[in-house]
Amino acid sequence: MTCVGLLEDDIAIQEMILLVLQDEGYTVVNYPDAETCLLSLGVEGTVVNPLPIDLLIADWRLSGSITGVEVIRQLRAQSYLATLPVILTTAATYNDTEELQQLHVSLLEKPFSVDDIIHLIQELLISDTSA
Repeated sequence: MTCVGLLEDDIAIQEMILLVLQDEGYTVVNYPDAETCLLSLGVEGTVVNPLPIDLLIADWRLSGSITGVEVIRQLRAQSYLATLPVILTTAATYNDTEELQQLHVSLLEKPFSVDDIIHLIQELLISDTSA
């Protein structure tokens, strides 16, 4: 079964994404903050084996000192996380598309539809398994 990591600090959006993904048959690991996400994926300590998630959805603007992009930078610095499919969500305008390409991140702007997020997840997971 496919497991999706969710790093979203807006409770309403978090619950909506959680319900949508579970309804689609995904297992969801909810990370309440950036530190918990990094710790559970082994960035702050030992390598996680096997990786607990198949894809990560991260919000750009998180409460706290670490942004979603910084979380992704730290993940990408780990060789075993270099190819983890990542979706960055944001309600703000994100203009640094070159950075997103370098980090191999897909951008999904809020508000997005249920179909948009499901389609993007399926697309990333299919391309990940064929790689």
